[in-house]
Amino acid sequence: LEVNLNALVHNLNYYRSVLKPGTKLMAMVKAFSYGSGSFEIANILQFHRADYLAVAYADEGVELRKAGISLPIMVMNPEESGMEAMLHYNLEPEIYNFRSLQMLEKAIKSYKSPTNNPIQVHLKLDTGMRRLGFVEQDIESLCQRLTASPEIRIQSVFSHLVGSEDPGLDSFTRQQIALFARVTEQLTHKLGYNFIRHILNSAGISRFPEAQFDMVRLGISLYGIAANTQEQKMLENVSSLKTNIS
Repeated sequence: LEVNLNALVHNLNYYRSVLKPGTKLMAMVKAFSYGSGSFEIANILQFHRADYLAVAYADEGVELRKAGISLPIMVMNPEESGMEAMLHYNLEPEIYNFRSLQMLEKAIKSYKSPTNNPIQVHLKLDTGMRRLGFVEQDIESLCQRLTASPEIRIQSVFSHLVGSEDPGLDSFTRQQIALFARVTEQLTHKLGYNFIRHILNSAGISRFPEAQFDMVRLGISLYGIAANTQEQKMLENVSSLKTNIS
């Protein structure tokens, strides 16, 4: 497996060129950077000043911290068994329901040291994917819980688009974006402070530039796979699998 880091940097810079000034960029390095090598990819992203990294599990984040990666890291699937490591290595869990919030509250009581205060977390909203995330009806009780836990601070609020690459789903995507804007406004008002907002994935970055909010999440397109043929021409292939025929 040959991984071309120059191609990765080219793709990163292409997406940067279509972002509005000041829009942050979160790069997905989950699942061994889609098979490309966790540390090597994270290191080049850190060197080229990505704003955030996202991993799937706490142990991926711990590995990056031990290898010297200092960028903020969001953990998308926080497990109870990984909570202590997340607090110790300054990793930022995604909180997507009341159970995961309770899990974090419990871990803070058991493991938090005075140096990592407050704990930065990323709230996930369900705007239509129907997989994980708080819904609009949860906001009132969620804000009450968060206000009662000053040791937890919302670093970002985000949601997932169902079909940002599919023109047939554009009206649904716009509904998701409008719902996200409304609920994050409620959260800002009730919590009394600002946080980073992000909803766009790779395909959404080019197709819905009006919804960049404060940050975008660059996943599979960073590695050279675009949502459409026009965009594909702008990207370079990052990974090649080579062998000798015997």
